[in-house]
Order: sequence, then structure tokens, then C-alpha cells
Amino acid sequence: SPLMAVTNAISGTTALGGMHLLAHSQSATATALGAAATTLSTVNIVGGFIITTKMLDMFKRPTDPPEYYHLYGIPAAGTIGLYGAGVMSGNYPELDSAAATLSGLLCIGGIGGLASQTTARLGAVSGQAGVALGIVSTLGHLNPSAGTTASIAGMMAAGGAVGHYIGHRVEPTSLPQTVAAFHSLVGFAASSAAIGDYLNCQTPTELDKVHLASIYLANIIGSVTTTGSLVAFGKLDGRLGSAALQHPARDQVNAGLGVATLGAGAVFMGKSFD
Repeated sequence: SPLMAVTNAISGTTALGGMHLLAHSQSATATALGAAATTLSTVNIVGGFIITTKMLDMFKRPTDPPEYYHLYGIPAAGTIGLYGAGVMSGNYPELDSAAATLSGLLCIGGIGGLASQTTARLGAVSGQAGVALGIVSTLGHLNPSAGTTASIAGMMAAGGAVGHYIGHRVEPTSLPQTVAAFHSLVGFAASSAAIGDYLNCQTPTELDKVHLASIYLANIIGSVTTTGSLVAFGKLDGRLGSAALQHPARDQVNAGLGVATLGAGAVFMGKSFD
């Protein structure tokens, strides 16, 4: 559905974690993981919003009046421009927090807008503006070197080009499985950023429990998202059987995996503090 597609595109803000990692990287491994997170997330962002638009176009009737939602790009660009000017002036340190808050509100508004057909296109525009402002405000907050900024821009340009190509090339009948495939990229990006964040810390004991918990949860959730989305893609694309797995011990296996996940998290956090 369009709601699923735009939610998937907004979840591509895992790119922000990759950008943070690239700006503070202290090893080649951390840099590689940050690059993977940033590039793959951008594939999802661009491709996801294109697929959202294509899905919404499927509900458009020839008798519908003309739409001018693209004009919302003018105030969005103006807001980003004002933010950039304020950051460069150095007189408004609170701008980063304000821009991040506005970005979050726009993304939430985008998801809420897609809940109704009458506000769906406005929701898509809101989500696009929110993600764009989030990326720009993250760059403003990080203030990376010129070389790092160029690297981030190049990675996002490459990812965006791939997402643009796939989004425009996919047929209408293949839109659902494409959304699932894109979502697997988000999961992989989340896990990459989490692992890179941990490896980038020379002394894990310096990390507080909240930070460690976020690293572990991001890795677990990202891994589940990746594998689950790939299975969904396989089913939707006809490469896997669509029937649900009916193993007689399914509930016991799931419970065991849940307990193992919690136990591994406790061990991970405990050892990091030894």
C-alpha cells in the first residue's frame, strides 16, 4: 500500500546513523559499515518515495482536478535554506534541535497523511520534506570536514541514482515486492550502523547502558527486518511458497529464540561493563 511504501521510505533515515559513523570513524571497518548504511538507506529513500507516487497514481482518475503538490517544495527549500544560513552564521546553536524536531514532525505528518486517500499526496510531500530536512540538519550538526562531506554526498548520490532507476523501472504489478526488497536494505543499514558504532568505540566500557541497549536492539531489529523482508519479497515475487510455516514446535522455537535474544543482550551489556 502507499502507506507502507512511504513508511518504508521514511525508515531510510537510517542513513543518518551512517552519516554519524562516517563523520566520527576511527577505522576502515567503521567507515565501510557507515558507507554501506548511508548508501543503502538512500536507495530506499529515493526508490521508496518514487514507488509511493506510483502507487498513488494507480488510484488517480482522469476526471480528477490537476494537482500542484510539487509547489510545497518551495517552502521546504526555503526552510532548508534558512536553516543553512543560520548554521553558517554561528549565532543560532539551537537551530539543529529545532530542525530535527521539525523533521520528525513532518515525517509523522507524512505517515498520518497516507492514512487517508484525500490527504495521501500531501502526506507523501510532508514525508519527503521531513527526510530532506533530517539529512541537512544532521550534516549541519556534524559539521564534517570537506572531504567527509564530499564522500557522504557521493554515497548518497550513488544510492539515490540506484533508487531512482529501480523505482522508475519497476512495473505496477511488482510494486509490493519491491517495497519488501527495499525494506531489507533498511534493516541491513540499521545493523551496519549499530555494529559500526560499537566497533568504532576503542573502549566499550565508556558506553553507557542506554547506548549499549540501542546498539543491541538496532542490530537485532535490523537483522529481523532484513531476513523478514527478504522472505516477504520471495513470497510476493513467487520465488517462495506463500503458505505459512506450520512446524509443530513453532511456538516453542519462537519462545526459545526470544529467550536467547534477551540472554544474549544481557551478556553483551554485562561484558561491555566488565
